[in-house]
Amino acid sequence: MTSSSTSAFKNLYPDVDPTRGLPLSVSERLALSLALAIAAYGAVTADMLVAGAGVAFTLIASVLQQHKTARRIRSEARTRFPGEDWAEYRATRRLNLGVLVPLWVCIIIALCAAGYWFVPLEYATPAAIVIAVLVALLAWFMPGISPLWRGKQTDPPAPEKNTDTAVMYFEKL
Repeated sequence: MTSSSTSAFKNLYPDVDPTRGLPLSVSERLALSLALAIAAYGAVTADMLVAGAGVAFTLIASVLQQHKTARRIRSEARTRFPGEDWAEYRATRRLNLGVLVPLWVCIIIALCAAGYWFVPLEYATPAAIVIAVLVALLAWFMPGISPLWRGKQTDPPAPEKNTDTAVMYFEKL
């Protein structure tokens, strides 16, 4: 990236650090895990109303994460400056998320399909609960969502206690 585009990036987005990703919060991961568990429970028990509600909750949990201000600003910066070294691109390449996420989703679908087809009707509810818990755990630890899959990230050095942040900013100019 040229120095002029880097300085334009720093001027337009001073709060956005492309080298640090914006991980999901615990509440966002919990919402997504519970929504997928509800969908799995409905799929295993063949209750399409519950399964449909779970799918709707999953879509809502996914879409609402994109509407947080920090994520919208970061997304806009990523589309304007694709040449920067974005943490999201590095994580996608390092973890091979194009393969792992579909594999994880296939495992979830296979669990639900196996519960629907192979569990006798009298055991459908307990099996659906067990499968829903397994799906929630799989969603909680899914690559790209769980912080366990992130590599070691080193924090930048903390500024000295007596250093004025405005002085630090103007020294960079």
